Amino acid sequence: MFFCLLFCRAGFAQDTDGGATELLRKVSAKYQSFTSMKFHYTLKTTKDGKTLNTSSGDFALKGQKYHASYDGQEFFCDGTSIWNYQKSTNEVSIYEYDPEDDDNMMNPKLLLKNWEKQFRAKYIRDEYINNVSTALIDLTPKTAQSYYRIRLFVNKTNNQIVRLAMYEKDNTVYTYYIEQFNSNISLPDTYFSFDQSKHSGVEVNDMR
Repeated sequence: MFFCLLFCRAGFAQDTDGGATELLRKVSAKYQSFTSMKFHYTLKTTKDGKTLNTSSGDFALKGQKYHASYDGQEFFCDGTSIWNYQKSTNEVSIYEYDPEDDDNMMNPKLLLKNWEKQFRAKYIRDEYINNVSTALIDLTPKTAQSYYRIRLFVNKTNNQIVRLAMYEKDNTVYTYYIEQFNSNISLPDTYFSFDQSKHSGVEVNDMR
């Protein structure tokens, strides 16, 4: 009787999420296996169906180290400190690194690491994007957030995320289009720290 209840409960859970858990576990395992990753992305911001802004940037990750650039800003993190460089004012602010403050939206590896604790998943449907079968999976946060849903677009051929959309409660939608994705590439540690010697006259604000 116990085993019957166990299997029925497991089957019910799989039917409820439509297979999302099974797929996301595969996707997560793949991303956790990467020693490094680097990609370009386009961010499109819409509200009530109208486009508010379109921008682009780059993101690189190696362990807890990362380097991100967008909208005239650069972020460097060597796992101990974070540098936020503003190109327009030639100014850099330095902060102590706190892994709890990492931006999950920009870091797919971090987003997927503990997704089962943070979200409920549901398989929505399959779509063909650029002639590739793509799974649409919705993640609903278990605790109150400014957003009410994250939609993942997963390439079913290689189990990689090609798009991510975050739906805010004020009807703003942030959609990240992942482009030029590379994994397990060689990235020197110097790539993840700010080199003051390359920015003549930079104003430094050390907040550590």
